[in-house]
Amino acid sequence: MSLRLARTTDMPAIARDAGYNWLFLDLEHGTMSFDTLSQMALASIEAGICPLVRVPGHDAAPINRALSNGAMGVIAPHVDTPEQAAAIARASRFAPIGERSVPGAFPALGYEPRTFDEAAAILNRETIVVVMIESELAIANADAIAAVDGVDCLFVGCSDLTFELGIPAQYDHPRMLESLEAVAAAAHKHGKAAGFGGVGDDALAAKYLGLGLNLVLAGNDLALVLRGARARAAALTG
Repeated sequence: MSLRLARTTDMPAIARDAGYNWLFLDLEHGTMSFDTLSQMALASIEAGICPLVRVPGHDAAPINRALSNGAMGVIAPHVDTPEQAAAIARASRFAPIGERSVPGAFPALGYEPRTFDEAAAILNRETIVVVMIESELAIANADAIAAVDGVDCLFVGCSDLTFELGIPAQYDHPRMLESLEAVAAAAHKHGKAAGFGGVGDDALAAKYLGLGLNLVLAGNDLALVLRGARARAAALTG
């Protein structure tokens, strides 16, 4: 789930106890300050769920900053080509397999004494790189993107994709099914994960889960609160 309302560090434990495995912390569209985002990420690690940060673009600087301050992975929006995917993967990992800058501390690993090379080796292994597939070009390049070393997951941003395909908000359109099938096939061919976000209908989400798109953004806390609040009000007022 993503956070738009929450600003306290008990939210990761609440999400965990509600059955969620990861938090989507958003720097592309969200209003959360970076300091709050970092606190949420570190609280997620303590709670035992994975904090992933959607960075605002493909620049190395925000990727490095997010990963240096608690994120266990990045979600990069609007990745259309394997070249873009490769640059994001390099920015997310330390040499010799990447170009990530070495920070002065590694808070995601706690504060036991570690050498820089020990910490870098752990984080190179554990950091998750997710690239968002949100356009016709990205769908066409899905196989080449999935083949990129260092990319762990292809994630379909369904809302943007419906607009790019000229079928805004038509999440059940045949072209959407074809697109998600293509992404799932490309990811699985190369031993990568696949996922999606933006689908609010439970039955349709289950259909897409059935394709093997298993990294799922269930929604944001605002939508979930509204859904629960409206259901409760309706139950009380008839």
